[in-house]
Amino acid sequence: MQNMNAYYDFSGQKFGHPLSLSINGFDRQVFSQQTSLELSYVLEGRYEVITEGFSRMLDRHQLALIAPGEIHMIRKAPGAENAATSVILTLHIDFERMPEALVGQVEGLFSTLVCTETENAALLGRVRQTLGRLLRLLTQPEHSLFQLNALMMELADLCASGAHRPMESIPLQSPLHESSRRAIRFINRNFRRDIHLEDVAKELSFSVSYTSKLFTKHIGLPFVKYLSYVRVRASLEALLEGKESIEAIALDCGMASAKAYAAAFKEMYGILPSVYRKRFLQNLRYSETGADQKMRLDAAHLALLDHLLRQPDQMIYQAPGLSILRRGEAVVCESEGPAALIQQQGKLVVEFGPKQD
Repeated sequence: MQNMNAYYDFSGQKFGHPLSLSINGFDRQVFSQQTSLELSYVLEGRYEVITEGFSRMLDRHQLALIAPGEIHMIRKAPGAENAATSVILTLHIDFERMPEALVGQVEGLFSTLVCTETENAALLGRVRQTLGRLLRLLTQPEHSLFQLNALMMELADLCASGAHRPMESIPLQSPLHESSRRAIRFINRNFRRDIHLEDVAKELSFSVSYTSKLFTKHIGLPFVKYLSYVRVRASLEALLEGKESIEAIALDCGMASAKAYAAAFKEMYGILPSVYRKRFLQNLRYSETGADQKMRLDAAHLALLDHLLRQPDQMIYQAPGLSILRRGEAVVCESEGPAALIQQQGKLVVEFGPKQD
C-alpha cells in the first residue's frame, strides 16, 4: 500500500485548468510520456530520475525538469522503496488545456534537465522562489485566479529560458537500452488494445522468454503488472473529471473489467478508484478512518515546505553602508555606521551616520 500520509493534491482537472500540483510519498513504477511540462522537486528522501537519455539521483531540495513528450520515470531510490520519509512535490502545466494563441509552439521549447546546487543552480534558485510564491498563494483561504495564472506562466517561462542550458555534465548512462525504449513506446501506443507479451516480443523480434526477462531486468516489473500500471496511470484524468462511469473508464484504458481495474488501482495507489474519485471531487483527503478531512496543506506539509514558503528579503533601498529591506512583514534597516533615535515634529526618526573607520 502506498503512503497516503503526505498526500496533497491541487488539480485543474476539476475545472479545466492546466495547472496541477501534488505532494505525496508514492513509489512510481511506470514510465510516463505526457503532453505537460513536469517539475518534480524532492522534499524529503532520495529519488531516481530515469529518462531516455540519462539516469540520475535526486537528493533533498533538488529538481528534475521533464520536457513534454519525454519518456521518463521518477521513483524512490533503490533501497528507499519502503521509506515513509520520501516525499516529492510534482507540478504539471498542461499546454493542451491552453489556447494555442496563448502559448504558441511548445514543441522543442523545453529540455529535460536536472537542477542541483552545482548544476543549473541559478535556475533552481529562481524556480524555488516562484514555487514558494505559488505555494503561499495556495495556503491563503481565497486566492486570485489571475495570480495563479501569472505564477504558472512565470514558471513555464523560467523553464523555457533554462531549456538551452548545457547537459554535458549529465552522465548519459541510462539503464534503458534501445530494446527497452522500443518496448515502452509500443505499450504507450497500444495499451488500450488487447495486447500481450507475445505482441511485444514480435515487435522487438525477440523470443517471449527473453522479452519477459527484459521487462523484469530493465523496467523492473513483470510485463502484465507494468501494462496494468500504464493503463491505470492513463485513466487518472478521466477518473478525476468524474464524467464517465468507472466501468467505462476501465474498458477505455484497456482493462478487461472494472474489477481488474479496481484491483490494479488499489495495488498502485492503496485505495479503490471509487474512493479516490469521490474524495477528490469533494476536495477531501484520504483518511484510513474514513473521516472527512479537507484537502489542504497541513502542519506536516508546511514543515516540508518551510524553506520555500519563507519570503526572501526584498531590497527597498540601498546606499553605501546602508540597506533598507523588507523581511517578512517587517521593514529592516541595516547600517555599517552609527544610528540615533530622535523625536522630530512628533515623529520618531532613525538617523544613520556615515561609517566610522
